[in-house]
Amino acid sequence: MITAQKKAGRYNVFLNGEYAFPISEETFIHFRLSKGMEITGALLEEIGEYETSAEAYNKALNFLTGQLRTQDEVAKKLFKLDFPEEVVGPVLAKLTDLNLLDDAEYAKSYVRTMMKTGDKGPRYLINHLRQKGVYENDIQTGLALFTAEDQVELAVQVGSKIQKRQSNSALKQQKLKVRQTLMNKGFNSATIDLALQKIEFKVDEEAEYVKLVKLGERLVRKHAGLPAYSKKAKIKQALYNKGFEIDLIERFMRENEL
Repeated sequence: MITAQKKAGRYNVFLNGEYAFPISEETFIHFRLSKGMEITGALLEEIGEYETSAEAYNKALNFLTGQLRTQDEVAKKLFKLDFPEEVVGPVLAKLTDLNLLDDAEYAKSYVRTMMKTGDKGPRYLINHLRQKGVYENDIQTGLALFTAEDQVELAVQVGSKIQKRQSNSALKQQKLKVRQTLMNKGFNSATIDLALQKIEFKVDEEAEYVKLVKLGERLVRKHAGLPAYSKKAKIKQALYNKGFEIDLIERFMRENEL
């Protein structure tokens, strides 16, 4: 006997008047099950295997709904649901044949999205795709969309925002901060060098000098007990290390007769 469950597309199978197992509509149709049908041991095993495979396939479809996934993500999801490897493999193959799983397309879609909405360089994108289990050749297929010109353009956009937040810092410090941040975001040195040439770094020289004087005066007091030559050298080096321009440092030294 076969009865429908409350859940659409699911059925209960009874053998010899007793409940035996549930099946999906797909399994029901595939084996053309009907009331009064004789079920042998071999057929029962075949139904069980098919039902497990169908269930894994449906779970995978639900996991794919509304979001692109990689083969590795789907495999991990099915393994987490306790489906065996001999079931997972064919399910992945079927999804791939139907173009529902395509790691190259996943990589391209991810790269396109990050180019439009992200602030990360290629190194970050590569690491992300590797973590998703995407193979190197598919990663490179996606990364080909992110041209060198696109990388520089994005680095300039990101770097300009960083520069604005650092506009009160010394010019040297601004450039250093932009370089470090872009590197942390996955841009390579060549791209960063080109971006730094295009970013407009602005420094209010008088405001910069006021900050220099404030620090310089502290340094003068700190090294007051040193010989004149040593004091001058230490103050200049400390100011330079803080990112102040050499012209402003020399101005301070002259005005304070150091």
